[in-house]
Amino acid sequence: MEDIQRRGCEIENKRNKSCELTAHLNRMYSADDLEHQVKVPFEIGNGYWQRMRPLAAVELVLCDVRFHKQTVMSSKEAEDSAVIGFCLGDPIWWNVEGNRKEYGLDSGEVSAFFNTEDSHCCEYDVHRHFQGLTLKLNRQMASQSLQQLPIDKVMHAFFEKKGQVFSSKMTPGMKQITHEIVHCRYTGDVKQIYMSAKVLELIALYVSESLLQKPLNMPDLSRTDLAALHRAKEILDANLLTPPGLSELSKQICLNEYKLKKGFKELFGFPVHAYVIDCRLTAAYYMLEAGVVNITEAAYAVGFSKAGHFSDQFKRKYGMKPSEYFPHHRKLSGERILPVQ
Repeated sequence: MEDIQRRGCEIENKRNKSCELTAHLNRMYSADDLEHQVKVPFEIGNGYWQRMRPLAAVELVLCDVRFHKQTVMSSKEAEDSAVIGFCLGDPIWWNVEGNRKEYGLDSGEVSAFFNTEDSHCCEYDVHRHFQGLTLKLNRQMASQSLQQLPIDKVMHAFFEKKGQVFSSKMTPGMKQITHEIVHCRYTGDVKQIYMSAKVLELIALYVSESLLQKPLNMPDLSRTDLAALHRAKEILDANLLTPPGLSELSKQICLNEYKLKKGFKELFGFPVHAYVIDCRLTAAYYMLEAGVVNITEAAYAVGFSKAGHFSDQFKRKYGMKPSEYFPHHRKLSGERILPVQ
């Protein structure tokens, strides 16, 4: 057990004890590097696992793989740590040693559990796209170095219910942050700083929006109020192009405008109008990154009537104008890009 604690994780191929991939993965988990990547051997499949340590108490693992040979692997994590996993690809299923119950995550779901000594076994089906982001929090180190977050409460909840898996849907905020982590544009020291900030942001968001049903420091909001605010967010998410005004939204969720404005900002971090703008910008970002539209088309598609206004708002959110962030779209857009004043 000391060896597992030192490495953090022990991987085994259940059908091939001399598997090259698991040997590489075990070396990755035992390495002291801040960043280490393992590519899947061609004879098994393609893709990679990548392990980073953005914070002393947190380990980040990215996985993006496809197998063309049925593969079954088990993993035994170090004790005294919590695992938060985000499913970004096809659904994945696993079972726990000594437990007949099967656990699973659909695409867009997140699960969390506190580690036990039991081994977790997962079967990777042929040609499916397995993509995920996993955070591993060391309980002792987290309680010392992440005191600004409610880690103690999180760890206590996990510790009291060892073996129980907490599953929920990823919120839009979680999806955006995981996307930004997976597609990080930075390298070297700047990447380390960026990843540290994003990991803390993702943990805080998961704790407040999924694990703790009621956010901290909001004693004046009842469960009914919170449910109404979540309905308001769902209505806005479904109507980003033509969102209802405050008065109409207030009527739809049966909550007065004062509580709507105050509670929405405290719960989701944005005033209602700013939230709509932020979601529009996120949607435009994904369109531009995919390369399916030019800048002007992206602006109109998400509800901006003027490309110049879209460009200004984009710069406020991402630090630079879309023409600077996505320079290749200058060629795609040609003369159709409206001049930005």
